Amino acid sequence: VAGKPFIETLIIKFYKDEKSLIDAYNKKDIESMNSISPEKISDIKKQKNSEIKTSPLPRVFAVFFNQNQSDALVYKEVRQALDLAVDRNKIVNDVLSGYGEPLYGPIPAGLIDNSSTTNQTGNGDIEAAISLLTKAGWIKSSSTGIMSKKISKTKTISLSVTISTLNSDDLVKTAELVKSDWEKIGAEVDIKQFDFGDLQQNIIRPRKFEALLYGEVIGRDMDFFAFWHSSQRNDPGLNIAMYANVKVDKILEDARKTLDTSSRIDKYITFSDEIKKDVPAVFLYTPEFIYVVPGKINGLTLWTVTLPFERFLNVNNWYIETNNLWKMFLKNK
Repeated sequence: VAGKPFIETLIIKFYKDEKSLIDAYNKKDIESMNSISPEKISDIKKQKNSEIKTSPLPRVFAVFFNQNQSDALVYKEVRQALDLAVDRNKIVNDVLSGYGEPLYGPIPAGLIDNSSTTNQTGNGDIEAAISLLTKAGWIKSSSTGIMSKKISKTKTISLSVTISTLNSDDLVKTAELVKSDWEKIGAEVDIKQFDFGDLQQNIIRPRKFEALLYGEVIGRDMDFFAFWHSSQRNDPGLNIAMYANVKVDKILEDARKTLDTSSRIDKYITFSDEIKKDVPAVFLYTPEFIYVVPGKINGLTLWTVTLPFERFLNVNNWYIETNNLWKMFLKNK
């Protein structure tokens, strides 16, 4: 039993859009707000003693590769080089205004202590990426600057990648930063933007893309089966990288069956390590849930927030410090 809360009344107001919400906060019509877009943080007029609480969202944003649609992406050294080149810190800072975590594997930051961000700098390594390609036989053209590789006496392929993504400001900006990094290692990169319906029906479902910049909502239960098991490669499955690995399949099947949390986590760490070896995607970041609250609120703890209402999970422990005097003392004044 949670017990009786210390704060007896909460007034919750709803607004038609984010601008109306921020306007209400700036006018001091409300004291707190949640799920603010990182790019809108600068629009908030900081109120006295207000705080910004954050928590990693169980989401993965990545560039997923479809090796069936690209000659270049079939080569592991290409996928590795593209992964090495990306400056994740710049994406987090420029796109998310710092409200996110760089990501290097399929497990969202914050879900497991041994996270996918371990032992990584996030800055990208252009020289290492170029060296990897050069050792594998890729040569940069002196006239175009584009890498190419001769794979037979009659066939040469160029390092070209088309990124498909949703036409939202944050994803397009992310795609442009990724493009800039990949061009530094000699890749020819094109970006295609789609509205949501078009992207879902004509790009994702039929798997008609070379590289897809997209986000996955993993959820609190950490079930990665739908996203990475080989049985989920085709629509309506969510394995959009069309990834197939017998070892990973077995790990995901076993993880689903086990009721032991510690054992399940160990299996998911092994799963993550296997995914990272194959480089079926360039994992970019986990965004953060942003919650603006008045400083007078004490006892507020944010755990992993899957849905906005979960910010209230320990609301019974919230309290406001007061300096009220008993009436008996007031009468003597």
